[in-house]
Amino acid sequence: MRIGFCDDDRAFLKLMATYCRECLPYIDHDGQVDMECMSSGEKLLEFYRCNKPFDIVFLDLKMGQLNGFETARQIRMIDNKVIIIFVTSLSHYVLKSFEYKPFWYLIKPVTLKQFRNVFMKAVDERFSAKCAEYSFSSKTEGVIKLSVGSIMYLESLSRRIRLCSTDGDYFFYAGIKDEEEKLLKYDFIRTHKSYLVNPQYIKQISRTWLTLKNGQQLPVSVRRYKAVFDFYTDYLARSSL
Repeated sequence: MRIGFCDDDRAFLKLMATYCRECLPYIDHDGQVDMECMSSGEKLLEFYRCNKPFDIVFLDLKMGQLNGFETARQIRMIDNKVIIIFVTSLSHYVLKSFEYKPFWYLIKPVTLKQFRNVFMKAVDERFSAKCAEYSFSSKTEGVIKLSVGSIMYLESLSRRIRLCSTDGDYFFYAGIKDEEEKLLKYDFIRTHKSYLVNPQYIKQISRTWLTLKNGQQLPVSVRRYKAVFDFYTDYLARSSL
């Protein structure tokens, strides 16, 4: 994971980097974490010109020749995935910032608690199921990798799995319980002995059926209904934070 801090106030840069180091032990990310502190928008863009993009960028708005908005505009031309968090003392710029697709807006002075709250959310967003990969082996196509976020549900068909994704259906040999263990951390719900469902595609749940956003209906077993309903309600509450 690469994190960038861009601000022309060097003391503030040092503070943000300190906050970040204090938060790192609490994030769910196993890879290496690199931090870069830059005092201008030009220096930030130089990293992109050298093919060194960032996962998360904390970007001040009021800087020298190249302000935060213009820096963000140029970044968005080449990187639409990076999470941009504007940091400034100019609260009246909040509405103007939306066209640059910021993830959040921090008003100076920033406390450790405020930083931690936004930083943890940003890490979760960047490395959520939307970015995670799920792989399986097919006799006809070999190893296939899909974005977890593209999977709508898995259905057990005896010894085979039917995986229904936004890109189409896939079939491979596996047990539904083994696949459930792989996808549990991404909030997939076991709604029935034969179905494992991605909650982000659920539109409605009843005692015997659930309806996906595409209109498709899948069964909900009677004995699982309460657990499914409680889990999905909790998922919606967490997603709204």
